[in-house]
Amino acid sequence: MPLSFVHLNIERDRHLDRIGPFLKERMPDVVCLQELLLEDVPHLESLLGARCFFVPMMYVQHPRGRVTEGVGIFSRFPIAATSEHWIGGKEGELVDYIDTVPEEKLLTQRYVIAIVDIEKDGETYRIATTHFPVTVGGSESDIQNGVLDRFLEVTATLEEFVVTGDFNAPRGGPAFSRLCERYTDNVPSAYMMSLDLTLHRAGAKLPADIAKLGLPGLMVDGVFSTVGYRVVDVEMICGVSDHCALVGSIEKQ
Repeated sequence: MPLSFVHLNIERDRHLDRIGPFLKERMPDVVCLQELLLEDVPHLESLLGARCFFVPMMYVQHPRGRVTEGVGIFSRFPIAATSEHWIGGKEGELVDYIDTVPEEKLLTQRYVIAIVDIEKDGETYRIATTHFPVTVGGSESDIQNGVLDRFLEVTATLEEFVVTGDFNAPRGGPAFSRLCERYTDNVPSAYMMSLDLTLHRAGAKLPADIAKLGLPGLMVDGVFSTVGYRVVDVEMICGVSDHCALVGSIEKQ
């Protein structure tokens, strides 16, 4: 049986009133989340009946106090193994995130890959998720390219896997194209924009960013796979968070 999944950048806890019902209705086998707060993991585990592997990226100041933000993979099936890899930014202990210029962002957060091996119906599925640095208007940056270089080095050692991510790099641009050269892009080409213009805080300026880049849209979220997997029935669903959700199923081949 295929492994059903949801991928979504949830923007901390700003959209939980939408995300909770969305996940409860779909009840996927696996959920890959970015901008996830550690403090919200127990609630989502309970809602999904799942176990979460959380990898922290930074501390952030929040109305609830100092909280921990990172990426997480929730599985409703047994998790046989977990691992994490640093791919850029702050090494060592977490520090408080400074949301100003790109250089300070780089020094105050870790960029990571979270990886789980999930067992379902006698098969083991290797699923990963990541969150790349944001750039100005979706343009290319040395910081993002450095994280991408390390990401490609690490994933070359993982054998067969499926990785989802908010890559903060639009499809058609240089960074996304490098990912496509190595792995299969499983998001249908008809989808051109994974940022929700209504819910994203930069929604008003996104059309100008797109025009400047000369691209059809900002398709910055992705689902990539190696030859050992087939990702099918991929759809994009908006109105859930500031990013649109990607949903589908994963098969071994």
